[in-house]
Amino acid sequence: MNNTSGRLADRRRRIESLRRGERSAGENIVVVGMDIAGSWQRSREAVSETCSAAPLDDTAPDWTGSAYGQALVACVDELETVAIESGMVAAVSDADGRLLWTGCSRSMRNRAERVHFVPGGRWDERSVGTNALALALRHRRPASVFSAEHFMPAVQDWVCYAAPVRDTISGEVMGVVDLSTTWNRHSPLALHAVERFAERVSQALQGVSQAPVLRLRMLGTPQASMHGKLLALSPRQMEILCLLALHPEGMDLERLHAAIYGDRTVGVATLKTEVSQLRERLGGAIGSRPYRLLVNWQADFMDLEQALNAGRVEAALAGYRGDFLPRTESPLLRTWRDCLESRLSDAIFRIDDPDLLLTHLGQSPEAVDAVERLVELLPGDHPVRARLLQTRDSER
Repeated sequence: MNNTSGRLADRRRRIESLRRGERSAGENIVVVGMDIAGSWQRSREAVSETCSAAPLDDTAPDWTGSAYGQALVACVDELETVAIESGMVAAVSDADGRLLWTGCSRSMRNRAERVHFVPGGRWDERSVGTNALALALRHRRPASVFSAEHFMPAVQDWVCYAAPVRDTISGEVMGVVDLSTTWNRHSPLALHAVERFAERVSQALQGVSQAPVLRLRMLGTPQASMHGKLLALSPRQMEILCLLALHPEGMDLERLHAAIYGDRTVGVATLKTEVSQLRERLGGAIGSRPYRLLVNWQADFMDLEQALNAGRVEAALAGYRGDFLPRTESPLLRTWRDCLESRLSDAIFRIDDPDLLLTHLGQSPEAVDAVERLVELLPGDHPVRARLLQTRDSER
């Protein structure tokens, strides 16, 4: 046995010792790190010890027509070649951890099929426990998982490397690129390779013609950009864009006026002027009769709503950057904001993962609902709980 093989075998034995409970919780963190140790704890609560393969999702829609799908199609041939030549299996997932595509060497094909590491397989943490793809999604950064660090015994002979694919403009994680092989073929270079491929997919995504032309960032500080350039718009024009995004079928003048002004005595001529100026700044991208957006667009508040609709609470919290149009006087937009905030708060109070809540609180320190839920979840002697109670009481 050469030095490298010996080191890998020794590393595996130490991890297996942890899994058998022969070491303390503190030693877990020293040997495998915080990310793996935390994932083990969450996995024990979510995944059956008898789990031997990922659940399959046969209802997934065709992904090849989306902008992300087109970017993948442009890149997967090269990724498959690397997998075949290196004795690995390659995979690309969506933002939920569902595999969209796989490419496999002969030596890994049967292994991959047995554990459902195939298109439609769900490799999020709640489905199969600790694995590199799930960690890359959760922490939004590259990850590797070696041998018995995997929670599911059926893949503890594997080593896996994964990196998130980001939309270069919005920063949204679209999915993950993964390369896996047997544990005794571990190489640090594989993580660098998977990072490069993830970056390549991100670049291809940026070049896809169906990428949104107009982007609306209305959570926190309102911003709108066209072709990547910020637009200088009035608060009223921001409201018009939000209303047209919420009503892609279009709005006539009377309905748009009521949605913005409600019972306030503002003439329709004022609204016509605002729309005319907005149309000019968008290069004619607003249609008339009815008013509607004529370009591909993407809006963070709509992404948040869709994540909540799909039960993707982690994605919803990751995309939340503050209140939706906090200063708007539009009765329709204020009602929509109140409903969105109520749904988000309900979702927060159903979360059982303190780490997820702490991450959200780090991004949104004013999130009172997250504080209240953490106070409910954390043990009475937890130091963070005491600080949260002090902060909560001082703000009352």
